[in-house]
Formats: sequence, structure tokens, C-alpha cells
Amino acid sequence: MTLRLESTDRAEAANAPLGGAPADRLARLPEVVAELRRADAEAERDRVLQYWAVERLRRTGVLGLRVPVRYGGPGGSVRDVVSAVVQIARGSSNVAQALRAHFGFSERLLSNRALESERMHWFGVIDSGAVLGNAITDAKGRTPTSTGTTVLADTSGVLRLNGFKFYSTGTLYADLIAVSAIDADGRDVQAVVPVDRAGVELYDDWDGFGQRLTASGSTRFTDVEVAPVEVTTVSDGRHLGHSTTFLQLYLAAVTAGIAGGVLDDAVDFVRERARPAAHSLADTAREDPFIVEAVGEIAAEASAAEALVLNAADAIDRLVDGESQDDPAALAEVAVEVAKAQLVAERLALSAAARLFDTGGASATSRALNLDRHWRNARTVASHNPLAYKAHASGNYLLNGVSPPANGYF
Repeated sequence: MTLRLESTDRAEAANAPLGGAPADRLARLPEVVAELRRADAEAERDRVLQYWAVERLRRTGVLGLRVPVRYGGPGGSVRDVVSAVVQIARGSSNVAQALRAHFGFSERLLSNRALESERMHWFGVIDSGAVLGNAITDAKGRTPTSTGTTVLADTSGVLRLNGFKFYSTGTLYADLIAVSAIDADGRDVQAVVPVDRAGVELYDDWDGFGQRLTASGSTRFTDVEVAPVEVTTVSDGRHLGHSTTFLQLYLAAVTAGIAGGVLDDAVDFVRERARPAAHSLADTAREDPFIVEAVGEIAAEASAAEALVLNAADAIDRLVDGESQDDPAALAEVAVEVAKAQLVAERLALSAAARLFDTGGASATSRALNLDRHWRNARTVASHNPLAYKAHASGNYLLNGVSPPANGYF
């Protein structure tokens, strides 16, 4: 059962996240990741939502990594978050992606476009252990950003949220939902409401062939009461800022974690189950030169993918920690750095997932093993944003000085 923000259980020490420096929080991850990895194949095959995992991760304190010290948090870096995401995705790419909206919300608060009052309020909520999901994409409209969802005052002056969202990643695991909408003046806003507030309906109807447990179903809002403090302005019309670039890097980090999970499964499968080909010169699979080669290539692809996303995370950290957060040229350079990392990391993960089947022949395709989940999951993550546009934008920037698209989907 998920922990709800308005529940009295929140006050109980047993449910509060553990504190400590970023390194202390990250040190608590391996045990949870190991448990995730043991459960992942069966849970993904049978489509069992992993509520327990989000609760365990809440307790580690990693979900509050980006809360600055001045607001009571550990002051962790983007690199800390990306490192955590890669680890979590190595155990379950579904759980890792389900937390994307949560970390993205924290990152938006760290942008210069957030108000100090917003930071004071929401960082406290995050530090207390609340988990955020989102409801951004409308079911209708030419683009994902088209919105028919509104936050308007009723005849009594009470703000009411109405609309239907097609994707709501992470929301079934969350306490709060960040909902994109427009206000009475036609401005893009975000309303953040508890998942159990009257008028909120959650549906577990995501039917993709991969990332099946990200809780990405639809959400309906019917006359949901919204307090003024729960509404924030999203953009001033300029580049959306580093937080949208962070969300793209997050996807790359998930795929880097998938590549790591492929490596783990390849090593275990070869050691414990695989047999050499009937005409192999080796007596065991772990001695078969072609199987050994396949595992070595998977290892190289996993290491390269992780290195790429961590390097891009450092670029975002330098931007945020410096004085150029609102410099369009600096933002464009970092967006291109992330685009290159995403382009290559996702291709590496897909390659690693395909090579996994070179380690065991037809027996590796067993539904009980569910090894195909890695390719399906990597392919699904890579489908969020066409990789061809990543390559085009990077090349266009280098050749012609054209900045990459200034929207949250690049």
C-alpha cells in the first residue's frame, strides 16, 4: 500500500525517510536494488506493480537527494541522482522510470524560474518523504503539450481542476500528482494535488509492450479542489530551462541501468544455466569463446552507457552550480551534450539486450526467464523521443550553430 500525504502514518518515525549525506543515502541502495533484481523477471512477466519497492526506496532517503541543505536536505548533485537511477534501473527499469516525475519536480524547483515560496513549501514536502507522480500528456491535441485540462475558479471562487490525462507515469505509486493545465488567463500552470483527493481517478491502463510497471496509466480530474499554494506557473515563454534537459538525461540513465541489468543476467545465465553449442570446442558455456565474447561486449556497452550519462550529469551540475543557468547558449550546449549521451546510451542498451540471446541459444527465450524484458523495456524508453532528432539537433548545432528545440520533449 502506498503512503498518502494526508495519512497520519506520515508522522510515524517508521515511515520517515532516513537522512544523512548523499553518500550515506546512496549506500543504502544496493540492498533494495538486489531485492528488485530478484523480483523483476517475475513481476514484469506477470505485471505486478511494485508498490513495496517505492516504499523501500523512500526509506533510503534517495528520493530527497536534490533537496538543498538550506531547506533541510543533503544537497546532492545531478550526478548523485543519475547514479542512483542507473542503480535502480539495473534492478528494475520500471521502478526507476516511475520516479522520473518525482526527481524532475525537484529539479524544476532548483531552476531560476521557481519562486522562493515554492521552494520553501515543496522542498519541505519532498524532504518529509512524499513521492510525486505526474499527469502531463493530454489524450487529445496535435502535440503532447496540447492541453484541455484547466484550473479555473468556480462561482464561489474555489479553484477547480478538470481534465483527462493519457499518460501519468508513476502516479499509482505516488502521494501527489503534478498536473499540467491552463488557467483563466491561458497561462501554462502546474497543479499539485494529492492522489486521494475527491475527484481524482487513477487508471492502471497502460498497455505498452515494455516498461509495463511504470504506473503510466491515465488519470481523470473532475472538479478537484485546488489550493492557491498548489498552483505554480510553468514557463515564461523562453527556453524551459535545465530541468527539461535533466528529464531527457533521466531516460538515458534508465537505459544505462537496463544495460547493466542485461550484463547481470548474462553472467548469471552463462554461469548457472547455459550450455555450449553441440559443436563447440569448449566443455562449458563459460569457456565457449563466442559466449565469452558476447558477455565481454555486453559489459563494454553497459560501462560505456553509464559513463556517458554520468559525464552528461556533470555538465548539468556545472550549469546549475555556475552563473549561466539562464544563458541560452549554455543551455543549448548542455542540451546537446545530453542529446548525444541519450542517442548513444539508448543504442548501446538495445544492442546489449539483443546480444544477451547470443549467450544461451533457444533456451534463453524461456518465458520463465523473461530475458526479453530488457530489449522491450529499452525499446520502449527509446521510443519516448525519436533518436534521429537527437542526432539531427546535435549535428545542426555543431555545423550551423542552431540551438536544439526548446521544449520539454527534447
